[in-house]
Amino acid sequence: MCGARAYSASYRCYLPDTKSYSMIGICFQINDWVLCIDENKLYRQDREVSAEPRLINLLHFLAEHAGEVFGREELIQHVWDGAIVTDQVVTQSIFELRKLLRDGREENLSYVVTVPKRGYKLVANVQRLDGNPYVSRQEESTASDVCLADDIDDVEDAVPEIVFPAGPLTRAVCQSQQPKKSSKPNVSRWRLNLLNAIWIGLVIVAMGFFTVQQSQVRITQVVDTHLIEFKFQDGFHAQALTHELADGIAQKLMADLTQVSDYRVILGKTAYSSGILPGKSIMVRVNDKDGHEFLDLELKNNSSDAVLFSRQYPLDSQHLASVLKSAEWDVMQALKIPNAEQQAQRLLVDFPRQPAALGLYVRANHYLNVADRQQFQKGIYLLEQVLKLEPDNHYVQAELLIAYHVQQALSPDQALNQDRMLVLSEQLQQVSYSPQAVVQPRIYEALALQATVENQVEAATRYLAQAQGLRESVLSYVLQGKHAELKGDLDGASDAYSEAFYMDTSLETYLLCENLVFHSNLKSIDYAMYRSVHPSVVRLL
Repeated sequence: MCGARAYSASYRCYLPDTKSYSMIGICFQINDWVLCIDENKLYRQDREVSAEPRLINLLHFLAEHAGEVFGREELIQHVWDGAIVTDQVVTQSIFELRKLLRDGREENLSYVVTVPKRGYKLVANVQRLDGNPYVSRQEESTASDVCLADDIDDVEDAVPEIVFPAGPLTRAVCQSQQPKKSSKPNVSRWRLNLLNAIWIGLVIVAMGFFTVQQSQVRITQVVDTHLIEFKFQDGFHAQALTHELADGIAQKLMADLTQVSDYRVILGKTAYSSGILPGKSIMVRVNDKDGHEFLDLELKNNSSDAVLFSRQYPLDSQHLASVLKSAEWDVMQALKIPNAEQQAQRLLVDFPRQPAALGLYVRANHYLNVADRQQFQKGIYLLEQVLKLEPDNHYVQAELLIAYHVQQALSPDQALNQDRMLVLSEQLQQVSYSPQAVVQPRIYEALALQATVENQVEAATRYLAQAQGLRESVLSYVLQGKHAELKGDLDGASDAYSEAFYMDTSLETYLLCENLVFHSNLKSIDYAMYRSVHPSVVRLL
């Protein structure tokens, strides 16, 4: 309402044009959220959240078809207009949309659910709106303010000016009602000058403080001489096969080095701008020159920036085992590891002996370190092909058993091949009981993982201790964190997960810590690691 005087002849109370203030577009009420398509925003109570267009388009499509199930291919066809995107893009978008709708609330809110082997659907009360109710409230408040201001002006204009007669008594009364000048001195100028002096003093103190802080010596990076970073050739311009070989060989060298030395290793997937830097780095490249492949190894001291070792090996699929042995031997000699030749020979005892099987195994190492479902499935397929060539290779059996469990952690809706996993577990247990067999740490890790899944805590603890007695790995630290959670030791779990994430700083390691064997709430267990993977998490007041 504009008031009683709004209907006078002046008509000075103007309501804003609703067409200019109302939102032109589509809005949906999704439970307690209001989705505004044109603004790429979500509203809830006093919250206003901006989102990426791809998330808005995905939520818009699901809201238009609430309760219907759509697979990844259908979502790519309708939301991405049939663009060439991978299933991982759809999975990541669904993950981000769930996190956006949950909005940091601890209660279990379900908006987008996964229908096993079918796809995703929106389970919420959806209602199409003609406009944004939150914007409408702001319009009503603005209109009320305009009307109130005009009413006050009308009242002031309507009050007539009082004219007194010019009589002596009246003049005396008017003069007595005039305000008298204050006898107190005017101190406003003094107060203003004092305030200015205080502000200038504060500015001078702040400038001096920041100058002193900037002049102090700050150490932003330190070098860990017992830490080695492994890097492999970037495959953006390389052929797919050379990229797979480079990554697979780097994974092999990194795993073996932790077994025969006290060095700690990390895989160089993330660039660090500050913190602890590795003392040494090993670059692995596979180059194709004139139809011939070469393996390039370079060991560099990051403290002195000096190259300690650099060599090129002709890479032939028929002699891949001898190339790996020579490469490991040379690297161990450059790092001054005792008995380098015997150590390199021992590390290749359980490796595939046939050249074709060894080539498949090295390539499989590349695919088993990515989070994409199709590529990871290709790694499992390559391991199965290796076992067809060498069915009694226990090292490859351990890798395959671990791969099946990791696949379940990376893709929770993936069905497990329980029969195949049971056969692999029984074969590995027979090897572990043999007193004459040389059991590799990977076999102990596979048995520890299987025992943890089967809730055999004592056996899992024993296998894990045997594996960590030989070497440290990402999987062993993840299992150590899971065992600590089962015991209620959340601090121990946080330390173990941080060690695993430190060795391989990647999304794959984060998903292992979160979903391997059982789901772990990393937000409450290891908040620092959670924030490193979810940097967009912001607490709004």
